[in-house]
Amino acid sequence: MSVYRVIDKMENVVRTGLWLPFGGRVVNSDRLLDLIEKLRSTLPEEATRGKPYGKLPGDAPSAAAGNGMNATASQTRFMSKPGPADGGAGSEEEAASAQSKAEAIIKEAQARSAEIRRGADEYADQVLSSLDATLAKALASVQKGRQTLAATTPSNGAKTRETSTL
Repeated sequence: MSVYRVIDKMENVVRTGLWLPFGGRVVNSDRLLDLIEKLRSTLPEEATRGKPYGKLPGDAPSAAAGNGMNATASQTRFMSKPGPADGGAGSEEEAASAQSKAEAIIKEAQARSAEIRRGADEYADQVLSSLDATLAKALASVQKGRQTLAATTPSNGAKTRETSTL
């Protein structure tokens, strides 16, 4: 399975999740975790270890294909692009740039996660508040019914009956 297909499936899981107020969604975590595992298994081993793509050994298309990744020609050229002059400095700069982008993405994801969590908490509070009000009304009705029953029942426990004689 290609990386892009797994990402498309992950996007579909998120899009079909239950919408919450304030832009949050509840998703099937088992399905999403399964897709993340498939994504990990699709990526080349160097990517999972954090090695820069500029240092893939040999032929980049065959290395990518060997790991089950469907790389296009332009992606392959980017992955095996040498750095300026001797190829060393460019790789370090690319790695630093990729690291800073990754950190920015992580911060954004954490902020979005906190926002979703806040939305879910607010939604849960609204549902619980509504449930509390409904249960309070039901409890008041039960207590009123018991008081009415107690008022019409004599102290010995036998029920009084009004009888009419004709």
